[in-house]
Amino acid sequence: MPSDTSTEPSPLLSARMAGALWLMVILAGIVAVFGGASLDSSGDSGTLAANALASASKIRLAFVINFFGKICYIGVTVLLYELLKPVNKSVALFGAFCGLAGLMSGAGSINSFAALSMLEESRRAAEPVASQLQATVKMFLRAAAPGFGVEMVFFGCQIVSVGYLIVRSHFIPLAIGVLLLLAGSSYLIASFTSFLSPAFGTRLLPLIVPIALLGEGALALWLLLKGVNVEQWRSTAHRATFNPAAG
Repeated sequence: MPSDTSTEPSPLLSARMAGALWLMVILAGIVAVFGGASLDSSGDSGTLAANALASASKIRLAFVINFFGKICYIGVTVLLYELLKPVNKSVALFGAFCGLAGLMSGAGSINSFAALSMLEESRRAAEPVASQLQATVKMFLRAAAPGFGVEMVFFGCQIVSVGYLIVRSHFIPLAIGVLLLLAGSSYLIASFTSFLSPAFGTRLLPLIVPIALLGEGALALWLLLKGVNVEQWRSTAHRATFNPAAG
């Protein structure tokens, strides 16, 4: 006998919370990029130190904003898993783990924050210790540079899995799922290209970002303003409960 789905909790609140949190993640990323600052290790150690110390407040601001964005993204990951697991629990779980892996591997702002602390310490140190600290920071930043690409691989896999689940669902528009498949694929293409050819990957990034923002922004706004089709979601959840193999 089918269960009474009218007594089941509505997914609308979870959907709108996920949309609001994802929108905050996007806005935090934009503010951190345009309002903060990053460290460029391409010059000499002395120039790196001077630029970092001159932009110390912006580097700290970027760290705080990115940290806030990561906390919001944990909420997004959990809520999306809850919303999409009725479609296919295994794929939803894979996406959630990829999201968490991306958060753990993404240390760009942390690296800049740690480098800034070392450079501030070098200003108080005497020679030759000051120069050694600055040289160490430069090598540290260069070694950590590929970390952003690794982070994007995990996030790309998560977004592809979310797009796939939305395409297979009937409670979020298929077009949004297609946009997310394109967004996640663009992350993966850009990341692996940067591993093989950093210079070409850098040139490719401006073409990739708009695609990613379109897909992620479309889902965030849809979840925030429209949520999900409750009846279709409950029907999918009911089928998954009584026939787990159907997912």
